[in-house]
Amino acid sequence: MNASQGGIASFGPFRLCPARRVIERDGVPLALGDRALDILIALAERPGEIVSHRDLIAHVWRDLIVTPGNLRVHMSALRKALGDGDGGAHYIENVTGQGYCFVAQITYEATTRSPGRSVGYPDAARKRLVLPPRLSRMVGREQIVHSIRNDLLAERFVTVIGPGGIGKTTVAVCVAHELLEEFAGAICFVDLGAVADGQLVAATIASSLGLSVQTADALPTLLDYLRTLRILLVFDNCEHVVDAIAALAETIFRETAGVHLLTTSREALRVEGERIYWLPALESPSPQSRMKAADILEFPAVQLFMERATAGGGRFELDDRNAPIVAGICGRLEGIALAIELAAGRAGTHGIAATADLLNKNLGLDWHGRRTAHPRHQTLRALLDWSYGFLPESERLALCRLSILVGTFTIEAATAVANEGASEADTLATLDALVAKCLVSAQPEDDGSVRYRLLETTRIYALEKLRANGEFPLAARRHAEHVVKLLNAQHGGLIDLEYTGRAHALRDHLGDMRGALEWCFRPGEITDPILAVDLAAAAAPVFFELSLLNESFKWSAAGLAALDETTRGGRREMLLQSTWAISSMWVRGNTQDVLGAIARGLELADPLDEPSQRLRMLATRHLFMTRLADFRGALVAAEAWDVAAKQAGDATCLAISDLMQGVARHFVGNQAAARRHFDAGFARAGERNLQLCGNDHRVRALIVLSRVLWLSGLPERATDTARQAITTAMRSGKPLDTCFALLFTSPVYLWCGHWDAAQDVLTQLVNHPHWPILKPFHSSATALQGALLIGRKEAKRGVPMLQAALADMKAERQNVIRTLAALWLADGLMTTGRIEEADTAIRDARHEAVRSGEAVLLPELLRVQAKILLAASPANTDRAVRLLVRAHRIALRQSAFSWDLRVAMDLAHIMLRERDDATARSVLRDAYHRFTEGFATHDLVAATELLHEIDPPQRVGGGHISMN
Repeated sequence: MNASQGGIASFGPFRLCPARRVIERDGVPLALGDRALDILIALAERPGEIVSHRDLIAHVWRDLIVTPGNLRVHMSALRKALGDGDGGAHYIENVTGQGYCFVAQITYEATTRSPGRSVGYPDAARKRLVLPPRLSRMVGREQIVHSIRNDLLAERFVTVIGPGGIGKTTVAVCVAHELLEEFAGAICFVDLGAVADGQLVAATIASSLGLSVQTADALPTLLDYLRTLRILLVFDNCEHVVDAIAALAETIFRETAGVHLLTTSREALRVEGERIYWLPALESPSPQSRMKAADILEFPAVQLFMERATAGGGRFELDDRNAPIVAGICGRLEGIALAIELAAGRAGTHGIAATADLLNKNLGLDWHGRRTAHPRHQTLRALLDWSYGFLPESERLALCRLSILVGTFTIEAATAVANEGASEADTLATLDALVAKCLVSAQPEDDGSVRYRLLETTRIYALEKLRANGEFPLAARRHAEHVVKLLNAQHGGLIDLEYTGRAHALRDHLGDMRGALEWCFRPGEITDPILAVDLAAAAAPVFFELSLLNESFKWSAAGLAALDETTRGGRREMLLQSTWAISSMWVRGNTQDVLGAIARGLELADPLDEPSQRLRMLATRHLFMTRLADFRGALVAAEAWDVAAKQAGDATCLAISDLMQGVARHFVGNQAAARRHFDAGFARAGERNLQLCGNDHRVRALIVLSRVLWLSGLPERATDTARQAITTAMRSGKPLDTCFALLFTSPVYLWCGHWDAAQDVLTQLVNHPHWPILKPFHSSATALQGALLIGRKEAKRGVPMLQAALADMKAERQNVIRTLAALWLADGLMTTGRIEEADTAIRDARHEAVRSGEAVLLPELLRVQAKILLAASPANTDRAVRLLVRAHRIALRQSAFSWDLRVAMDLAHIMLRERDDATARSVLRDAYHRFTEGFATHDLVAATELLHEIDPPQRVGGGHISMN
């Protein structure tokens, strides 16, 4: 093992860890410049060998062109730091004309990782996290990073504080990279610089973690998700949303045990648990220093200046003549990293002396501004004024116009806002100039493209200049027009089922979307309704696809409110009505005005010849009718979709059509037709993406097919299909689909009497990280849990749960399983002897089934009503038999053979009490023999036992019950 293999090198009193870029003397970190440290690492990797000057320069300076003089200066600093030659210590030998050799005795030991708890963080979610790359070389912060790392592990909550430009983000990113192994990759970096509204902080963090946000308050969802994890959250640029992030961070710290928080800000959060780390300026020489080159090079500020100046094209070499000038610049800038980098960039172009002259002409920084002023204005304003003074007028104007862009941006975005009438080539030349002057950063992407970004302090400064020069309205308009163009280019019709993936590619543009929308919809100042409505119509669907449902609802509503005679009645309104309807279903629930929006959208789609939008509206209506439990309406919508799909001739639309009709025909009581549609739909679908209007229609169809199969007398295939629905949802990566699969396959397990399996599914549901988001569906889960208790002979516990759930369902208009829950309640009340209440409950359930068109439950409703009549009095036997015979006929007409088996068992019990064994046997045998599987399920076990109890017929003929 050697230093290059990640080991720790020990020599004399020193321990060198190249992987962490730390050297200690007697256990205390030693201050050593980056270049000197690189030289030491290179020599320690080859002890006893002569390393040539050329090899050392290539290793330390890589692609930069430097002279041997630079090497000599840093070698001198290294030997001085090691005390080479003091007290007989000798580490590095200068071999004249050849190079240098590490001559001390050196040993190596393996590094070990500190133990930590395992991280229960989903692999799929971890892949979505993006940690900014660490700098290949960080100057003067090694000991600070080490200290913050240790404090963070010990205290869990550290805020790095300092003025703008001092390097807080750089340090935080480096600390995060140092802890990647400790947290097994579970590190989430959130740049809050693009969040203008404190109310969006929690939603932004949740979105960065891959969570879907369905409610106005994302904090409960976030906390539920984080409680079981060991993860490091890094919140960068907190100062402009400090109140919101302070409350959020304190709550996370207090209510989670495994979450570590690292925040950067220009002011303390001042909350419980926070450990404040003031990030000092880089150590700098005095502005009046007369030190020699080797001496001032020990200061990190000078090291940073020389590195950035060389990278910026400077051909000068630090020597004893210019050392005082460099010391003066770094000292004057007080060690602020950003200020030094900007000055070094100018020095690379204008030279050291010219840069110093500018500083001396009252263009320096006013570091100690008024405390009451905005933090950004206390220090960096002067620096940015000075930097701004370097720019030619064209670059000044471009920088100001670029400030309208939030976060990272592309060359296309820059061209749209920066230079009127300019080509991309012109814009690229301007960007290159601004990048060279450290006013814009360039970030290469994996695909070879480049994204650009203004430092936030620079952006705010330039934005103020933009307002001051009167160009802000023009730039804001261009920005909004660019965002509209960008969004419209991403979706060629919202029925395009690949749109969801492209919408996720727009996540980087959320800041621009929000900024443009806020400008377009300024209260009382909507100066261009057409642009505002265009933007809302383009942006609201993107928010929906990114599961930012509150924002989708907000901006679609704003767009609708802004409609006037010039914008009403066209494609814009159609898109807004469509998005408002689907987002409103999630945000506000199943309100009646959703139907009005759908109807208006359909009215607009026809004359506009927009078949894709008509299909989207029909899909929304079908989903809404199903959620409302208007199953006749759901079937009408599905049939209308089928007509439109056939006109479109699209295979995906035709597949969805069959699946929609299968769902609707199941609920209206035609299981044979439902199976035919499902078979056709799945055959057409193949591997196509069936995600539409917030639902995966493949998962939705599998859920309902599992119910159809159980009703059709195929309980084993039913449970297999239920499991397939859950597995498919989980594999899709859509957590909402997973929750729905767990929720709505539960009745199949209950009908089969698989109590443990039902409990397992419900437990998975309530423990799912996204379950808190789906509050309107919590009543359904409560009802299912109550039904499970009744099935397990614990009706006294189950009945109150069902009663509470039904009350909530009614209030929230969550009707999908409302009739089924009422049926279970009636059965539970009867079991506990509350016959009158049971009779009321079953009558209400039958009324609801008739109202909603949920004919699928009619056989079971009639059967349970018959049981309640018998429980009330044996005198009701004839009435009960008539109800059971009616239930039998409906069940056969629906191909609902599992309902019919239950009816047959109840009729057989009545016949046995009347000593009509032959009829009992005949009725039960006919129903029983339709089954070819599932003989271990609850109903078939009971039917088998009942058949064995019936005596062989003692007489010919018999039964007085006519089943015809």
